[in-house]
Amino acid sequence: MRTSLLLTVASALLPGSGLLGARPRLARIVGAITALIAVVVAAYVGYFALTDPASLATAAVKPAILTGVSTALIVAGLVWVALIAATQILTRPRRLPDRRRALGALLVTALAFGVTAPTAIGARYARDQMLLVDRVFTSGPDEVKSSSRPTLEGKEDPFEDIPRLNILLLGADGSASRADAVEQYSVRTDTIMLASIDTATGDTTLIQIPRNLQYTPFPEGSEMAELFPDGFRGEPAEEWFINSIWAHVELEYPDLFADSTYRGAEALKQGVEGVTGLKVDYFAMLDIDGIQQLIDAMGGVTVNINQRLAIGGNSQGKRPSGYLEPGPDQHLMGYEAMWYARSRLDYSDYDRMARQSCLVGAIIRQANPTTMLTRYEAIAAASSQMVVTDIPQRDLPVIVELALRVKDAPVTRLVYSPGKNGYSYNNPDFEAMRAAVEDAIQGDPSPSASPTSAPGTSSPAPASSASTEPTTSAESPSAGPSASATAAGELTDGAQDVGDACAWNGDDAEADPED
Repeated sequence: MRTSLLLTVASALLPGSGLLGARPRLARIVGAITALIAVVVAAYVGYFALTDPASLATAAVKPAILTGVSTALIVAGLVWVALIAATQILTRPRRLPDRRRALGALLVTALAFGVTAPTAIGARYARDQMLLVDRVFTSGPDEVKSSSRPTLEGKEDPFEDIPRLNILLLGADGSASRADAVEQYSVRTDTIMLASIDTATGDTTLIQIPRNLQYTPFPEGSEMAELFPDGFRGEPAEEWFINSIWAHVELEYPDLFADSTYRGAEALKQGVEGVTGLKVDYFAMLDIDGIQQLIDAMGGVTVNINQRLAIGGNSQGKRPSGYLEPGPDQHLMGYEAMWYARSRLDYSDYDRMARQSCLVGAIIRQANPTTMLTRYEAIAAASSQMVVTDIPQRDLPVIVELALRVKDAPVTRLVYSPGKNGYSYNNPDFEAMRAAVEDAIQGDPSPSASPTSAPGTSSPAPASSASTEPTTSAESPSAGPSASATAAGELTDGAQDVGDACAWNGDDAEADPED
């Protein structure tokens, strides 16, 4: 009986191996074959996990493979349980007291649960991943249509002619509380970042554009340049900031980009190209509710808070409901993290932009394998609700490989703020702004003293009656204190390392924002 129990445990550790001790010859053959298959499969997966993790990562964004994996894990779990039970039945003595038979049955039940639990979880994760990929990154007749994205498939080296891949990251207030307003007025892209990724190294520069940027230029010869040859402008001026390009095109120009699924995104891509001089390849728009759920699913994020930040409140007298207090390594859940990124009472939009880059950096750092595996279902559910993008399913494997490089590569930021990197609210110098971007991605810590215009991009002159920067309100950016005293380190000309810029400033962080 003791031998039978040990052989049963052996079949749980290595499928079928316990059958090698069974009397029937056929049982021994089955045991040898299944044990060999299990060793080969484990060795194959382990080899690629150690030597070529990118192959496993890219397989995780292919629905056909995910469906096969989910089915295979279910079948493997059932076969494994059958092998455990068969080992106990075929190796135990023929005449046993009931209590010993009960002991064997109890062991089989415990071992069956032990082997089916991980296979069932794996099958469920594979299915969740398949649904996430299909829901966010559509394919076939439902594939998102875009007139501006590159073609990556069908090339031996997809990035041979793409030294940098530029992905536009947008934050829109598409929360449930504003659903009716979004349906009527479309979205306002109040967070605008361009992630410019070196496709050889993964080094990434986050270029942050103020939501209230005026006179957005467009590339020469583009559809938007033909419509707005003097830049994006109209009356009243505050309704024609860069954050309203999406809404204006979606609501007022139905024939513009008619062959694209997200016409507002195509227009905004051209605007960001005009500002930065970089061709925008893809966009991904995140909504507030989705990001909050994602951070909760990850178990929160850890950031340094260098200013006392209000939760809610506005300059019209509404009091905050609370505050985020200064301190190093503050662990924030989704709600607090959103206010870390959104708070602007007593501070400017430029401070907020700086904090947003810190939050992006924190999410990148904390998206580690342990977090992803232990919280995967919640992360997948949140991700499927938060993202609207024009990245097609067929490009995902290549982009995943690039993302693995980004994970461990340096991340720098370039923030357009008053007096920095060519930016001024009343008179933005688009040539200098584009030169600052060029210097940043080339590794020059400061912009050129005599910048030149990016090729093929016009630089419209500001209107003669330029409006003054809006004052603080619930709906308009806060002029606030000087942008040099930010929540995440001093804003400077040129690019900053996100880790350094978001470091804890010590006692200086306690200073009053008006000082």
